[in-house]
Amino acid sequence: MFGLGPVEIVVIGAIAVMLYGKRLPEVGRSVGQSVGELRKTFNSISRDIELSSNETGKRAASRRRIEDDSLAMAGGTSFDPPPE
Repeated sequence: MFGLGPVEIVVIGAIAVMLYGKRLPEVGRSVGQSVGELRKTFNSISRDIELSSNETGKRAASRRRIEDDSLAMAGGTSFDPPPE
């Protein structure tokens, strides 16, 4: 867990108890909710970026297909290999 050993975790816990005392459960709950909201926001942003990159790829493929069709209609070159 973050490279912390058991002694470091106990020291951090003792400091937290000294600083927050009876409010420690409330502070822990608040931190947990904040981390949950941050994770949801990160997942949402990641999903939006992934969808955007997929749409960009689809548009590029569509654009290439349209360009290939227009070349074929205009008598453009075909990319067949020469006969042997």
